[in-house]
Parts: sequence; C-alpha cells; structure tokens
Amino acid sequence: MSPPAVSTPPLRVVFVCTANIARSPYAERRTAQLLAAHPNGRLVVPLSAGMPGYPGRPMDPQMGKQLRAHGLDPADHVSRSLSGALVDEADLLLTLDFAVRMRIFDAWPGHVQKVLGLHQFADAVGRLLPGPLGASLVDAAQRVSRPDSMTWDVSDPHGRGGRAARRCAEEIDAVLPRIVAALAGPVPG
Repeated sequence: MSPPAVSTPPLRVVFVCTANIARSPYAERRTAQLLAAHPNGRLVVPLSAGMPGYPGRPMDPQMGKQLRAHGLDPADHVSRSLSGALVDEADLLLTLDFAVRMRIFDAWPGHVQKVLGLHQFADAVGRLLPGPLGASLVDAAQRVSRPDSMTWDVSDPHGRGGRAARRCAEEIDAVLPRIVAALAGPVPG
C-alpha cells in the first residue's frame, strides 16, 4: 500500500507593475490561460497588483485588445494596489520594471527573497530547467539570478497606442511559457 499523497498549497505568483492596468494584468491573465492548458496548472495561482497602484480602474484599452487577441476578456479586471497582506501571502512577486522592484524592497524589506524581475526570473529558470518546483524553485532562482536592472524592464504601454501595447504583449508572451513550465513543472509524458 502506497502512502497517501501529500497535498501542497498552490504557489501564489503576483505580477506587479506600476498601476495594475496594463502589464501586470496582461501577464496574470495570459499566465492563467497557459496554466489552464497545463496538467499541473492548478499548482499555481497567478495574481496581479500595482505599486503604488491606482485601485478601481479598468484595464488599459490597448492591452485589453491584446488579451482579446488571445481569446481572453479584460472587461472584469479592476486594478488594485499591492498590499502587505498580498506580499505576505505571495510565494513569488514578479516585477515588470526595476523601479517597482525597488519600491517593494523599500516597503517590505523582509520579503526581498521572493521578489524578482520578470526577465530576471525567466533567465534564471532557463538555466535551472529541469529543476526544483514550488518554493524551492524561487530560492534556486534567487541563487542563480543575474542582477536585475532597467535594461530588463518591460516598457509601460499605457497611453502609447496599439503598437506599444503589441510590443509589450509580445515581450511578456515570449517569456511566459518558460515561466509557466518552471512553475507548474514538466508535462507528464
């Protein structure tokens, strides 16, 4: 008789940009979409917030068009600010720009070990795969990560038109499959 399966809580990943109206909600929704197609997708819960944030706002219309191009509806997105409770509950905070990362470090210095830039994390897990899962993945990524900087920022497309939104979406979409594969684990074969 085999031992009972041990259930672990899902990994909570929070994407953080400035206002939570363009980059971070796009990353959250696309990650959720990719996880829904992954056999282990239920092991990860993607969320998003802004730092400082502008609560109660809808998604940027141009980024909303980018979501619709992937069959997703941005209409129910309502922006929120990153809070201490959300930081406490998160296993990983992925920032879309370096300035946001520094704001989080200033506001919650006790949580720096779970904050990485989006590109910084994608680069680190690319060197770890196949590798650890869950919280140990976050620890391993921190250990092997290269320094984050503004050169890895995902440009904020808000108010800059459709072309900027498309470039932003393409940049995020280019790294999400690697991130999802690392977070959810290998597809059983």
